[in-house]
Formats: sequence, C-alpha cells, structure tokens
Amino acid sequence: MASGLTLGVDVGGTFTDFIVVDEAGAVHCFKVPSTPSRPARSTITGFGEIVRELGLSAERLAAMQHTHSSTIATNAVIERRGPAIGVLVTDGFRDLFELQRLAVPDPLRYDSQRPTPLVARSLVAEVTERMGFDGGTVTPLDEEQLVEQARRLRARGCESFVVCFLHAYVNGAHEAAAREVLRREFPDVPVEVSSEVWPQAREYERATLTVINASIRPIMQAYLDEIAEGMRGHGLANEATIARSNGGMQRAHTIRAWPVAALLSGPAAGVAGAARAAAESGWDRADLITIDVGGTSADIGVVRAGSPLLSAEETIAQMPVLVPTIAVSAIGAGGGSIIWVDELGTLKVGPQSLGADPAPACYGKQTHTPGLSDAFLLAGWLSDEQRLGGRIGLSLDGARTALSRVADRMGASVEDVADGAVRIAIAMMAAEASKVLARRGVDAPAFRLVAFGGAGPLIGALLAEEIYVDSVLIPPTPGALSAFGAARSDLEGDLVAPVYRKLSVVEPGDVAAAWKSTKDRAAEWLANEQDSLPVTGTVVSWSLEMRYEGQGFDVNVPVEERWLVDGDAAALGEAFHRAHEATFGHASRGSDIWVKEMRAHLVSVVAKPESVHMAGTGRTGDPVLGRREIRLAGGTVTATVYDRALLAAGQELTGPAIVEQMDTTVLVPTGWRAEVDPSGSLQLHRVK
Repeated sequence: MASGLTLGVDVGGTFTDFIVVDEAGAVHCFKVPSTPSRPARSTITGFGEIVRELGLSAERLAAMQHTHSSTIATNAVIERRGPAIGVLVTDGFRDLFELQRLAVPDPLRYDSQRPTPLVARSLVAEVTERMGFDGGTVTPLDEEQLVEQARRLRARGCESFVVCFLHAYVNGAHEAAAREVLRREFPDVPVEVSSEVWPQAREYERATLTVINASIRPIMQAYLDEIAEGMRGHGLANEATIARSNGGMQRAHTIRAWPVAALLSGPAAGVAGAARAAAESGWDRADLITIDVGGTSADIGVVRAGSPLLSAEETIAQMPVLVPTIAVSAIGAGGGSIIWVDELGTLKVGPQSLGADPAPACYGKQTHTPGLSDAFLLAGWLSDEQRLGGRIGLSLDGARTALSRVADRMGASVEDVADGAVRIAIAMMAAEASKVLARRGVDAPAFRLVAFGGAGPLIGALLAEEIYVDSVLIPPTPGALSAFGAARSDLEGDLVAPVYRKLSVVEPGDVAAAWKSTKDRAAEWLANEQDSLPVTGTVVSWSLEMRYEGQGFDVNVPVEERWLVDGDAAALGEAFHRAHEATFGHASRGSDIWVKEMRAHLVSVVAKPESVHMAGTGRTGDPVLGRREIRLAGGTVTATVYDRALLAAGQELTGPAIVEQMDTTVLVPTGWRAEVDPSGSLQLHRVK
C-alpha cells in the first residue's frame, strides 16, 4: 500500500486536470480552466479546491506525493521563448545548425526548407580544440581563445553559453575545462555542456538537445518555483516529482538542471496512463494503439506487451530529441481543429487550430470559424445541455452558424459539412495510425485501442473500424488520463554510454567496462532520486544500439546483463540479427555489426495501491438519461443516453448509445456493444 495520497496534475491548453488516488485506491477527478499565461496558477488554484472539497487534513497532506505533467517545455520550444544562447563549437564546425542533416522536410516540394536554426549563426563561435573519435586529445583546448570568443558572444547579446565539442561524447574533458573557464570569467552566465546533457554521437543532434535544455531551463525553473511555493501555501510541503518524456517521473530538483527530460511529459504521461488503465482492466501485457484527441491535435502512441514504446528519434518543432521518449505521433485533428474549404472547394480539417481562445464556435466566444467540436455537437454526439469539464456550456446555435458559413461556400447542408468533417478527421487519424504501426513493424488487427482525451472516446470505435481493430478501452477518467498516468507513475531514468566498435573486434573487457561504468552511474542516479520516495524495488533493463556495416540507422536491441558482463559477442550478435529480422523482415548474418551505444533504462517502483477504482459519487438512480437523435454514417439514428457515473460494473450497453461524464463523452456506434469492467473502464467490442 502507498504511504499516503497521490496527486497527478496535467496542465493542458484548456483545462488543468487533477487525479487524486487515496490510500485505498479510490480515484477522484477534478478539472479547472487553465491559465496559459501563468500555467502554475491553475494548478495552485485547483489544488486549493481539492483540499477544501476532500477535506484533507494536515497529516494527510504531509504524506501526499504529487507528480506534474504539462506541455510548458514543449510550447516554449515551439514558440522559441527563452534566453539568447551563445554556442561554442570545435574549430570548423560553426555551421552545424545551418547544415543540420542536409535533408528537407518534404523532398517533393520545391519550396520545402529546413527549419530555422534554434541559434543564429552570429551566436555560434569556433574554438581551437580537438578530441579524436577514440577519446584521445588531438589538439589541446585554447583557453585564451575560448574567453575571447565568449566575450564576443556576450557583446552580441547572448545570455547563456552552450559548449558542444566534437567527440565530447567519448571524452568530455575539454567541455568540462571550458565550463570551468567560462564560470570563472562569467560567473553570472549559465553554462551547459553537451557531454553532460546527453553523451551521444551526432554533433548536430547533441548540440540541439543541449541548446533546448539551456533555453527551457529558466522557464521550467520559474514554473517549478511557483508550484513549490503555491503548494506549500495549501499545506503540501513534499517536493514535487515531474513526469518525464519516458513515461516515468523524476524529482523536481534534478529536473531543474535537466528539464529536457520532461520535454514531452504531457503526451508521454497520457500513453503511460493508457498502459496502466489497460492493465487495471485485465489487458495486462497487451499490445495497444493509443489515441489522445485533445483541443489541438490527435496524438497516437503504441504499447507493446504492456509497456509504451520508447524512441530516441522523436522531434519537436522539426528539431531532433535524442533522449528516450515515448513515441507519439501528432496530427492536427483535435476538437479545435478548424473546418475550412480550400481554393478548389474541397472540405478540409486542420491542421490549424482555434485553441482555447477563441475556441470552437460552440463554446460561445465566436460564431465565425467552426472547429471539429462544432461538428460533434451538430451530429448530436454532444448536447447543448452538457457542460464540458463541468464548467463550459455549449451553444448549438453558435456551432450551426459557424458551420453554415462553410456550407454556403460548398453549396451543401450544415449536416453534410459536419458529417464530412468527422469522416475526414477519422480518415486522417486512421492513416496516421496505420503509418505509425507500419514503422513499428506490427499489424493493427492484432492490437486493441485505448481512446482518451476530451474527444478520443467520441471517435474511438469509429477509428477502430477504419483500422480493423475490434476492441476499444475507454478508461474511467479519459479526459484526465495524463494526470492519471502522472499519479500512477514510477521513478524512471535513462543512461547512455558510448561504445562505437565493431562487434568482431571489440574486446570482452571493453564491453564489460562500459557496463560497469554505466552500472555505477545508474546506482548514483538511483540513490539520489530515491531519497524520500517510497520505493519498493528497482529493475534495470539493458539494450544496445546496433547496425550492420554501411547501414544508416540503428536498431535498439534488448540484451541480457550477463552478456555484457561476459562480453559475449556471439549472443549479442545473434540478438541483433533477430531484432533486425523482426523489424525489417530479413537479417544479414555474414555482415559486420557495429555496436554504437549501450543504454540502461532504470525503473524504481513507487509504493501505491495495486488496483484503483473510481470514488463513489453518492448518486443513485437510473443511468438512462433519455434518448436523442444522432447522426451516424450519413443518416439519423436514435441513441440511448447514459450517465456514466450511474453505470454499475458488469452493465452492458448496445449501440447506438451515448455515455456522458464530466470529462468526456463516449460514442457507442451501431454494431458495437459496451461493458463496464470491474475497474470502471468501458470496454467496447464490435459485434460480429
């Protein structure tokens, strides 16, 4: 059992979501409007409401663990906020941000361009130094020139230094020396070095990651300071933990120095929450597709054998992110995605979004531009008698007025426009889901779908039909699943160590030495992070990044620790061949194999109730709220409307049906049935 209450918070664009899990596993869900200009404010305000509503005593607050996820860091990168960064690189490499990887985003378009560099060329300076690929010194660091170049960068307005030297991932001695010199000469200027942020080859990606870390650090530190002060004001003095991009969490004081680890914490917490909700529903070690439809985007993730897939090749704002991240693919098909007509008269959805302000027309703030939520309301899937999040009312007249502007341009009815927009959005999601699964080498019919977010449960079953999936899970709190994922998270970390040797010539002792060094770093990280957390056990998983000679991409290969200790090249090679064949359908056993990096994934399980259930509302009565006409497949059908809070475990529903709850609405289409499982989740199955 957990030592006390657990709180999960997710700061979204429209709502800030809270999940409180008590000592007995009862789940309480709360939502308050977000305050985008001051994201910590909604968290503090909402927590104050929770303390009052649940009547939390000082003793219970003293034992509460709280984990926070958000898109604050993501938005800061997209909007390019943060201090001006000056970058110091090895002589001859000033243009690494301009050259990038020489690839263009869309090679079929003549006007396709690489993204604008995060750092202007005028703020990149060269320094004489050189490390060899083997970590040996080729040219010593010229400290006098380093200071001179740093002064020039300061004169050009830089507020923070980043040092990224060639081959520093193998030997970071020159970067460490440069940091000491810069701190001595410029004591008030923050300094980041790439070998400590993430010691991996690919200087462009490593430099980009370090610049992102330096850029978002002051923004995240200010947010964390405000959170700490505000929570203390409500009696919660425990240090916060922050949801990481790998689906776990980490203590706030270490995230302050390494905020890039939480860059994609919001979407990652959602996929992790989906995996945990599936396990609670008996879908243990299941293969899942996850779909999170929020206000701006639809985010698609993959879970294999109960664990979210991690990727070291994710991007944000077209910038590479090297640190292991739960792989999420996003498209512009959220509830706020704009419905519009192009110059040829073709109906379109997104990728532009109305956001939280002015929001779709049904929110009552404007009646000029329709969003996808307006189509949901006009189709009858939502009701103008509902209040989203228990707070925001809906206007059918506003939705109809905005949609009519598009309908008039097309010479169609508003119903046809709404139907068409929904079909387009679902087709976009289906295409992206199929692409994501193809990249993972898996087949959709073998998977099940978890739908969440404010609008995910509305389209979950219809999307499943498009990709030939027969089962859909709607968690108990789908609109707050990222907060649920944060509340149920464990301490998780990732480490990388360079190897960069051919397997045929690497010495067993070299592999063992890399393992020993990484093992020691893992022990140090865990000792620091576990302090004050109720940890019940730790598991370390090992893998190698490997490729065939001449190949341009790596395959992550899970390996057994004893193979590393023994330097068992034969076992490591065979594991790579099998992994390559499983991913690409073939293996080349006669080719040389490169071992690029060794990776360790650390999981410390934090004490918590083994199972959870929704807290009782005290309400009783007939769960049937009535019946209403809804649009499905271009026609009109009568759907039974249910109150989810009054549905009992084991109760079955037959589509067409609508299930309403505070944080979302569930659509059970014709040809589907739904059942409430013991955990409180709705399991939807296609009737065959």
